[in-house]
Amino acid sequence: MSEVSNVADEQETGESAEGDERVAFGETLVDVDGLKKYFTQSSGLFSSISFEPDQFPPVSLGQQKVKAVDDVSFEIKRGETLGLVGESGCGKSTLGRSLLRLVDPTDGTIEFKGEDLADISGEELRQKRSEIQMIFQDPQSSLDPRMKMGQIVEEPMRAHDMPKSDPDVATTASVTVENVDEPVDVTVADDVDLVVEPDDGGVATVPVTVARDEYGVTATVPEHLEATASVESDGTISVAVSVSTSKDELRRERAKELLGKVGLDPAYYNRYPHAFSGGQRQRINLARALSVDPDFVVCDEPVSALDVSIQAQVMNTMEELQEEFGLTYLFIAHDLSVIRHISDRVAVMYLGHIVEIAEKEELFENPQHPYTKALLESIPVPDPRNEGARGVLEGEVPSPQNPPSGCRFRTRCPELIAPDEYDLPDEQWAHVRTFMRAVKRRTFEPMTAEELEAEFFGGTLPWDEAGEVVRDAIDLIATDRQGGERTPDGDDEVEENWEEATDLLLESFAERSICAQERPSYELESEYGSGTHFAACHRHR
Repeated sequence: MSEVSNVADEQETGESAEGDERVAFGETLVDVDGLKKYFTQSSGLFSSISFEPDQFPPVSLGQQKVKAVDDVSFEIKRGETLGLVGESGCGKSTLGRSLLRLVDPTDGTIEFKGEDLADISGEELRQKRSEIQMIFQDPQSSLDPRMKMGQIVEEPMRAHDMPKSDPDVATTASVTVENVDEPVDVTVADDVDLVVEPDDGGVATVPVTVARDEYGVTATVPEHLEATASVESDGTISVAVSVSTSKDELRRERAKELLGKVGLDPAYYNRYPHAFSGGQRQRINLARALSVDPDFVVCDEPVSALDVSIQAQVMNTMEELQEEFGLTYLFIAHDLSVIRHISDRVAVMYLGHIVEIAEKEELFENPQHPYTKALLESIPVPDPRNEGARGVLEGEVPSPQNPPSGCRFRTRCPELIAPDEYDLPDEQWAHVRTFMRAVKRRTFEPMTAEELEAEFFGGTLPWDEAGEVVRDAIDLIATDRQGGERTPDGDDEVEENWEEATDLLLESFAERSICAQERPSYELESEYGSGTHFAACHRHR
């Protein structure tokens, strides 16, 4: 219990107790460094046995690892929205789940308010999750069909025994008297911060009005509190203030308040999820995430399953709630238009790596990674007069079990850098690169050597060693069109020749490029805004 006379001392104590956990707006709230999450394939009796006929011995033991997230680093400042975009399967959702420790990271640190979440577990981690919440992609499967809407929103509060009184918060009263001349002594219960919001100094102040009328002395306090007044033998009026509402009632009150804030009628409190549309279900998810008053929310494609018109409504609601509650978002999506609508900064992810991070305007107006450029070029333009060709990436995404060395994007990159040992003009290197990938993917019908040279090199092969490599590859796959017969006899020999030509081109060009030799990491000056522009591309060396 605390008394009015102790306000100054308690306020000082409250400030010192709270100060070490507070993060100012614009300061780093989440700091991720070297985060990795590898999965092992462990299904089946022989899952740990692999067979590679080209190596000796051909049989080896050991589980293959899927590198879903591989050495990812970034930071998120309090109050901002960091958009995370990339193709399906690039590791976005795994990254988001790793931040909440829904999956345990393989390596790296996840600092939240200066504390490494990767080092905590058990009850400590469970309590920390009240400050970090997640909104899942599917608004239907993420809601328990057996629970009513109100119960769903209340469930996180019940799991964390919220609302919960903070022992570091001091309590006091602000007293107003009416028709009272006697001294007033007010005692405030230590748990009134359950219903009274503490100020920045960590003090919960209860407004108390003490009045005398013809029936005696009464004390009035806000809703959910009760006050009893009595006159002592020395004439002093003693007032005791305490919480009058149970935790269940407080949870119900907050659930209804949050439902109203996310745009749902609190009158629907007792309805089941099946009675709502997809957009309404996602609003329930949003209210559930906010029920424990988090500082950081991971939004895993929260609008991808919704109609476009509903998407805008939900995102606008999320922005309003962010401003009201001071939230920080990691917003995961594969739709760049959604990312542009809601984000302050944008991170682009490809095959487990972050390839570019910049402020929103900088990234959309001045992309510095070929993958980001390809994503932006793939956005459809709703203008029938626009006849510009949309960018289309060729090739398949490599397997995360065996990702490419150096830059992960190099196997599909339209700007792969030529090896330094070859003195090739840009135009000739573009021809070599196109031919190399066409051979690897076998995207053309068999041709004679002359036809291949004309098709891919305009009749003129590169000079020096590069030209010799190309000529050797052409000799391996060229055919004699006369009579429709191939020069090598037999399909097996033809297959071997194609594989040999592919290996020759890749080993001579792709594997010798700096893109394959070193992992890129460059910080650039932004043309739009003042933030740092990170791009993982060797073209900025």
